[in-house]
Amino acid sequence: MSTDKTFCIFGDSVTQAAYIEKSWVDMLRIYLEKKYSNDFINVFNLGVGGNTTDDVAKRFKFESLMRTPTDIIFAVGVNDSGYFRTPDKPIVSEVNFDKNITSLITEAKEFTGNITFVGLVLGDDSILKPFPDSSQGKSYKYERVEEYNRRVQEMAQTNSCRFIQLFEKLKPEDFLDGLHPNDQGHKKIFEEVKNHF
Repeated sequence: MSTDKTFCIFGDSVTQAAYIEKSWVDMLRIYLEKKYSNDFINVFNLGVGGNTTDDVAKRFKFESLMRTPTDIIFAVGVNDSGYFRTPDKPIVSEVNFDKNITSLITEAKEFTGNITFVGLVLGDDSILKPFPDSSQGKSYKYERVEEYNRRVQEMAQTNSCRFIQLFEKLKPEDFLDGLHPNDQGHKKIFEEVKNHF
């Protein structure tokens, strides 16, 4: 019996991956289409460069209502963990980050029980203080990404959502610029993600 499956994948530039030929989302789409060859598979890449959980929370319900997902994947949080030149000026504070993740889980459960969080990744943070392409002095620190990753994992597991651990799975050589995974990095993300679908 054929069933429709609609995957909505919300994230940032690593999800959108306009900078690379074949992203982890592209690879996942191909994998799912082959695995569920008797089903109608929709995979929507809803990644937007620069997005934080603040941004995803604002657009989540509208974008989901348009697509009625059977599966929701969140891959967001690295931008939240960043800061403007000094760590006391966070892009999204830990408190607001927790609120956003909790809100996203609550709203996602209105659509489906199949909710997945993809863990955070970061390369060589010594070249990210600040990130060279940022005009605002956006900076990233390995320890902060690790802390935000821990928070996502804890909230996902507390709320019976799947969590895919990626932290420490990627190495500095898996990144183009310390922040964005290269071809090899995207392949590693895909290999971890596919095992859960």
